[in-house]
Amino acid sequence: MLRELKPLPYHSAVTTILEGEHPKAFAALRSGPIGGDDLDQALLRSTYRLDPTSHPEAHAQLTRAAGALGVTVPVELYAGESADKPNAELVFVPDRAIVVLTGGLSDLLTGDELCAVMGHELSHHVLWSSDGGRHLVAARLLEASETDARTSGEHLETARRFRLATELYADRGALLATGTVEPAVGGLLKLATGMRQVDPAAYLRQAAEVDLTSGSAGQTHPENVLRSWALQQWHDHGDEAEEAVAAAIGPPLDLAALDLLGQDALHELTRELAREAMQVEGLRAPESIEMAERYGAVVPPTATPLSELTDDDLGALPPDTRRYLCAVLADLATSDPDASRTALSAAVAVAMVKKLDGDLVKFLVAELGLGDRERTAVVAGARELLAGVA
Repeated sequence: MLRELKPLPYHSAVTTILEGEHPKAFAALRSGPIGGDDLDQALLRSTYRLDPTSHPEAHAQLTRAAGALGVTVPVELYAGESADKPNAELVFVPDRAIVVLTGGLSDLLTGDELCAVMGHELSHHVLWSSDGGRHLVAARLLEASETDARTSGEHLETARRFRLATELYADRGALLATGTVEPAVGGLLKLATGMRQVDPAAYLRQAAEVDLTSGSAGQTHPENVLRSWALQQWHDHGDEAEEAVAAAIGPPLDLAALDLLGQDALHELTRELAREAMQVEGLRAPESIEMAERYGAVVPPTATPLSELTDDDLGALPPDTRRYLCAVLADLATSDPDASRTALSAAVAVAMVKKLDGDLVKFLVAELGLGDRERTAVVAGARELLAGVA
């Protein structure tokens, strides 16, 4: 079933964040000139222009893809003067769609595969032209940030994931250009391997066997196996696949590789965990309340039963993130210099509700030096607290 080509949720969320963070830079880049005589001269000097009369098949597939994607600007086709591996690239200007082929790409692909590759490249034009060019500006801001040594790790990871999302978006355009998944996957495989004969259906079965829960390791493009899997997911499930596809690009709450969206989500998770911990009587010392407020929590005015805590499965989060959340609970339990075992037991009881108790107990043993007897007593106290609300 064919779907509508639209920006991935990741594009929309990141673009909104960047526009809010850098409104002046965003406005300046959005209105800046693109292309011009310099571009035309560069193309004339370094490429071979493929005229429709001399190369009718390549132009037929380019026109076919443009029609499927609703591209109405003039389309132009060039061959790069290099012996690089087969590839294709869009040179973006707003009023033309310029595709440059390299490495004898058109001789390697079938007609449908060439159409899919053209659709992939033209999809970049569709994305950069959409929504008044906002996503193009976001991409340029992220690219510029990568050259600045002061750029935070969250922005660098966001730049990486934004590029990956863009390639997945363009793959969807490749599918829409031909109407089926196989030519898009076949084009990917031939460009990656240089082989003239490939089996897209077999590769899709291979992709379905791969564990993609750790996210993509690709820096500029997702791995072909992930791209093929994600394309099949979108073809089969549409918008319902977006959450799984986003997780395959990169886990949303991995402290070891946080992007801007993950940073915001982790801040919210921290605030909520601290707020819920402050519902527990054994943790409501004045120092703990002050600590929770530093984490941004709105502390409830009175204690409530442990049974009212939400039973989120925080144990499914990546290890570094779980350790961080354990540190938050430990901070709350020990912020009072005279904190008793009751406070530690209360923190472990919260962790039990959140499926985080094994991690928290290990953290307390490592960081506080709890011996076996004290650890056993703390865990027993937590179980008593939970038993009291069962």
